[in-house]
Amino acid sequence: MTTPIPESRVYRHLQCGTETVISGQAFEVASNPLSDMTRTWCNQCNAFFPVSDYEWSDTGEKISDYYARHSARASQLERFLCSKKFMIVCGITGFLLGTAAGIFLFRNQALWLNLLMGPFGGGLGAFGALAIYVSLGNPIAKRVCGVSDTRLLT
Repeated sequence: MTTPIPESRVYRHLQCGTETVISGQAFEVASNPLSDMTRTWCNQCNAFFPVSDYEWSDTGEKISDYYARHSARASQLERFLCSKKFMIVCGITGFLLGTAAGIFLFRNQALWLNLLMGPFGGGLGAFGALAIYVSLGNPIAKRVCGVSDTRLLT
């Protein structure tokens, strides 16, 4: 029997004591110790603060300690492959390679087609590169954290 994946979790801002429910994509990111998330939102203060200023309401563990505990087995390379920096590198590299491919493939065509296919190829390249980024993250998180979905972590 598989454990159902939670759809939300509650965290508490240590400065004001207010609890915030996090769900959806934001919860997927916040629950992932390798997500490279450094700040999150407080509903009461109406501002972002470092994750070290929050704790999970159900366990009382600071979110920064939760990240450190669950990501302790990650290598520097794995941390980089799951980081925002690598995501940006993937997107830009894919866009540039796709643009170059679009221009190269239609180099002997009319100028308007070249001008159209360059950015179109760039978009396809960025999409493909970001798909690779996403596909790398899940197996790394599973190896490091020991679960198939980090929303199962406590």
